[in-house]
Amino acid sequence: MTLIIAILLVLGFVSWGCWRAGHAYLKFRGKRIVTCPETKQPAAVELATWRVALTAPFRGPELRLRDCSRWRERAPCDQVCLAQVAASPEQCLVLTILCKWYEGKVCTCCGRPVGEIGRWQHKPCLLSPDLRLFEWKDIPSEEIPMVLGTHAPVCWRCLVAETHIS
Repeated sequence: MTLIIAILLVLGFVSWGCWRAGHAYLKFRGKRIVTCPETKQPAAVELATWRVALTAPFRGPELRLRDCSRWRERAPCDQVCLAQVAASPEQCLVLTILCKWYEGKVCTCCGRPVGEIGRWQHKPCLLSPDLRLFEWKDIPSEEIPMVLGTHAPVCWRCLVAETHIS
């Protein structure tokens, strides 16, 4: 009987650890935009999500950068920007930033509301001041804050119509 209780406790602990690891992995995956403390410019960062997942069950997720758009200009840094990610992991996620920007906006071409944007849905695009269409994947993540200040929203239907006409 004691052996069964011990096995159940171990299985419960392992299950809890796996749940914490999976939750941390899903919470911290994806590209994020932070303000580089050194340059005060936007930087696109990605976390080492496997490290986050492996450390989450024991002492809480340990955040470390896997990549940073500023590392091309500078050697790896002391990663002070991780405090921004820890403070609001969802708010600095590229998808969240873009979804909030499109919220309540209408398409520049057809005038229809862009609508809510889901993770698995077709994504709207952006119209530049020189009237060129850009998909999200065509814009470097670190440039998104600047682009959102100068470009206009275009719905996915108009993007498809434009690409079929061209």
